[in-house]
Amino acid sequence: MQTGKKDFMGKFWTVLSNIKVSKWPFFMFYRPHSFTLKGNHTREIMKLVKPGDILVRSFNNYLNGYFMEGTFKHVGFYLSEVSEQHLKQFAQIQNPTEYNTGRQMVIYTIGDKIFLEDLIDFCRCDGLAIMRFPRQLKSLARREIPEILQAYFENPIKPVDEVTDEESEKNNSKKKKGKKAKEEKDEPPKEPVKPDATTLAIVKAEKDIAQHIANGKGVEFEKIFKILYRIALRQLSTPYDYDFGIDQFPGLTSTEFVYFITKSICWNYGIEAESSRIFLKKRLVITPDMFVDGDLEEVWKSDI
Repeated sequence: MQTGKKDFMGKFWTVLSNIKVSKWPFFMFYRPHSFTLKGNHTREIMKLVKPGDILVRSFNNYLNGYFMEGTFKHVGFYLSEVSEQHLKQFAQIQNPTEYNTGRQMVIYTIGDKIFLEDLIDFCRCDGLAIMRFPRQLKSLARREIPEILQAYFENPIKPVDEVTDEESEKNNSKKKKGKKAKEEKDEPPKEPVKPDATTLAIVKAEKDIAQHIANGKGVEFEKIFKILYRIALRQLSTPYDYDFGIDQFPGLTSTEFVYFITKSICWNYGIEAESSRIFLKKRLVITPDMFVDGDLEEVWKSDI
């Protein structure tokens, strides 16, 4: 996708996400401050939620909801406590004060931006469900690790010969700049950046987790969460650049983000990209509803 089109779609979707519609009498609100989930619901959520839970939320009568199938529209990953020291240690962020920290934090994306937000603020919505991986993970129906994940575990960098539409457009623009473009064209292709030792260690741990589950061996979620926590925070400074075969769409970056964090285990619970109609077009995506309709435990869900 060309950069211009990508930026336009992202901005356009953001505008739709902030407009709420009253059908009768017909009226539009931009960034309304009233939500169905109230304080008593939030207090209940705060008591029940555990580190590693997936929080799936919905918003009533927003324009973007009319262009997306399903009940839920957004997903976050519950980290629990995040301190400035955690940001320095796991995300290599030298100025952690630019991010929110606290005892009950949720990490999520909107568009191409990653946010850390207090659980209370994340609960400002019209519907929410707490979905949980079993405390003892084991293979369900002997599912196999998807090929795309196996490829990632073997080589977690974008292949050298993989050229996106955006990169192709940039190359075409360079060719139109005369002699300078020719000189640039004659330059040898750049080698991909090799993953650092920490990334390789994390990917190896993810591979071991996935193989244990595929082989029918039990794995404690509490131990796995330490890996998921690191993966989530590292995205604040080093976002992943890998094609998992999921169609890019601004309104669904939150689901792809949570998928990336939990990719070593979510395949075993029915959370994989499927064809769904999004913005009048069939796309291969992971929708928020997939986290609810899969094989995760439903801990709590508001009336929707």
